[in-house]
Amino acid sequence: MRSLEFFRSRGDKDFMEIDLKHPANSGILSYLSRGEAAALPPTRPPEAIQHAYYRLGSHPDIVERIWDQLSKALPADARCVVYRTPALVHPRGIVLATALGTSYGLRVPKSLMGDARKAGAKTSHTYGGGFTLDLEKEFGPDWIFGGWFKEEETWCRAAYDSFGGE
Repeated sequence: MRSLEFFRSRGDKDFMEIDLKHPANSGILSYLSRGEAAALPPTRPPEAIQHAYYRLGSHPDIVERIWDQLSKALPADARCVVYRTPALVHPRGIVLATALGTSYGLRVPKSLMGDARKAGAKTSHTYGGGFTLDLEKEFGPDWIFGGWFKEEETWCRAAYDSFGGE
């Protein structure tokens, strides 16, 4: 496990700073902070949640995909809980990936969006019960639904790099 140097301490609570005002976060933070989540801290380390893989509203396989597989492509540990959702966050506070219940979303640089679409990635998904989530509309034009595509680690690293070094 990589170090958690990016977590800062405020009193007895650890947190990763997230840029609440960065335009790239506007849509996703608006979505993730809806309802009761708005009363929660914007970020917490995974270790702050007991049994985090099972208690954050997403299927454990989705949490594992984001935190254990996609995060390996990044030069720093980016695992974070954003409001009540497992996510990957760039050290500059930009959300790169997020769990979405039984699916997950990834930020992909515009230069690679064509490759993502050719691989089969979609920007819209209809869940059981008929709810449709359009990531392009809700989060922004650089978001896709993940699908365990082999290129996802590359796309995730490219998104990380697009926001610069630490």
